[in-house]
Amino acid sequence: MDIAVTDSGIGGLFVVKKLFERTRAGKILYLADNAHAPYGRLPELQLQKVMRANCARLKDLGAKTIVLACNTATAVCIDELRAEFSDVEFVGTEPAIKPAAAVCDRLTVMATPLTLAQPRFAALLEASGAKVCTPDCSHLAHLVEYGLPELKRAKAEAERILLPQSREGLGAVVIGCTHYSYLADFIAERFCRPVFDGADGVASRIARTCELRGAPHVDLILTDPEEKERYDAVVRFLFEHLTG
Repeated sequence: MDIAVTDSGIGGLFVVKKLFERTRAGKILYLADNAHAPYGRLPELQLQKVMRANCARLKDLGAKTIVLACNTATAVCIDELRAEFSDVEFVGTEPAIKPAAAVCDRLTVMATPLTLAQPRFAALLEASGAKVCTPDCSHLAHLVEYGLPELKRAKAEAERILLPQSREGLGAVVIGCTHYSYLADFIAERFCRPVFDGADGVASRIARTCELRGAPHVDLILTDPEEKERYDAVVRFLFEHLTG
């Protein structure tokens, strides 16, 4: 399969969902690295090792384009992966800071601690020229990973994170983790503020530059097969109305 998407768990499936909503076409190989989810809590060197192994596996399965549907993996690993797998096209995921800063001079960026620590990310923030708040979202990805479809605890945590900024005058909210993308609509409705999500741009780029074949379909690979039943339920929830 030519196009593969990977993330630490269900986060990258949101990118695939956005892609299918745009194209109504495409067979996607999705590697859910649920054995290491979420990536934001891993040491940097361990994440690099994990990503090299996962990308080698996807290449062996025929992937010619690999989408890192993860802000953390992109910030930490994409340059090294492009150098090591020079015959594979890599598409990364980055927070939509630039378009958010174009409409608002005050940003709340929701990202993992590991993403926030990367020079690549710091350069994006500096170039924005906006006043940026980066609240602690370290528990949020885990709550999303195990919270679909209701996401009650994840929504409560997102509300707890953003309420202090809301009292001070919340600007635009930038989603910096694909797990958090599942909360974008909730955040927009709850706080009545614009929400910018890099997952939309990634889906748009795949649709524009990659050849998508056949009806929408996800071939799922898990690094921890014991969670197959849970992941099958997530895939049904996300894609049945698109692939049925």
